[in-house]
Amino acid sequence: MPQSKFALTFSKFGKEYGPLTWLTIPGQNILVVNSLEVTKELFEKRAQIYADRPKFTMASELLAVVRTDYTALIEAKAQEYVARCAARPETALSEVNRITAETTVKLAYGKLEDKQGRDYIKISNRVLDIITYAVQGYIVDLVPALRHLPKWLPGMKFKRDAARWKEEIQDGVGAVFELVRENAVSDDPEVTSSFVYKKMQELREKHEEEKDVQRQLEDEMALAFSGFAIYMGKFCYRHTEATVESFIRAMTLYPSVQEKIHEEMDRVIGSGRFPTFKDEPDLPYLRAAYLENLRAISRDTKYYPNPSVFDPERHLKQPPELDPREFVFGYGRRICPGKELSFQNTWTLLASILWAFKLVGRDDEPVPTADEDIFTFTIVSHPKPFKYRFVPRHEGLKDKLGSTTA
Repeated sequence: MPQSKFALTFSKFGKEYGPLTWLTIPGQNILVVNSLEVTKELFEKRAQIYADRPKFTMASELLAVVRTDYTALIEAKAQEYVARCAARPETALSEVNRITAETTVKLAYGKLEDKQGRDYIKISNRVLDIITYAVQGYIVDLVPALRHLPKWLPGMKFKRDAARWKEEIQDGVGAVFELVRENAVSDDPEVTSSFVYKKMQELREKHEEEKDVQRQLEDEMALAFSGFAIYMGKFCYRHTEATVESFIRAMTLYPSVQEKIHEEMDRVIGSGRFPTFKDEPDLPYLRAAYLENLRAISRDTKYYPNPSVFDPERHLKQPPELDPREFVFGYGRRICPGKELSFQNTWTLLASILWAFKLVGRDDEPVPTADEDIFTFTIVSHPKPFKYRFVPRHEGLKDKLGSTTA
């Protein structure tokens, strides 16, 4: 069983043992699936057996209306990111983390902090960190009976970690619940346009008729969790962050691709305005480059000839090669409910970055050729640290940004 870079080892299993590899380790069984057809067979056609998962009604309702209700927020945050990069280009990669988190939190709650000044992004990031540490594996995952031993014994650090982390998670969820109740009586336009505020009003109207205080409290807590799940679910914003970082890395490695995107954007949008999601159908090469960035996680020669080559043209020819959205967001009941939100949010951010900047690598840095030299291959794989520059493409860019500067 690999201790790191699971994806690389599991891919080798597919070549050596076929589409299904069954791993048995003490206390746990793992099925590694290395075939798109087999995955669809198990998780779509046989979903009743193999793909059990609760339905996230709140998240589904939210994401069904994202195009109409939240486009303005997504585009405003993308412009804000560009403004931050123009002011402090050396922080561009670290700002990806912050801006994607801000978009998600504001979409769900309307505010980034409460009246006490508690930063909900920091709280949520900490919970995400805890989850990441936990799923990376502890000895108790292999020998579950160890959980019954006292925590003071040697080797029981996992119990002390669990107790400390459980308290941190409860504090974080409690803080979010307080925010939800505080926002319920707010008249702030940022709050009243948020998902949780709208759902809270519906709940209160419902319970005014039922007069069930306990049920109202339970429903409000469930609503707080639903907003929290929007942020936390499937590590959604960190996947967006990793996708944007990987795209920036790709543009520094493949300047000819970037040049074609710039030519397309100059022709369709020009220099006088920012791109909007309405431009997406008119920018097919940008879409193809984005899909190729998503596709990069697959090296299956059955679907992608020359899979190690970054080639957006594969998504433009007729018929196009496999659309990576068929597999990157999951399958059947386990499909990510935020896939439309993710696509719109990421596309808008990438379009804004490339409209505003030319992304340049550093001449003093050797060009990596192997995947292992480019990506971390952690649970959410990011590019390894690299040198870059954001060069403004339009004269007077900072003046164009105006009031969006953070």
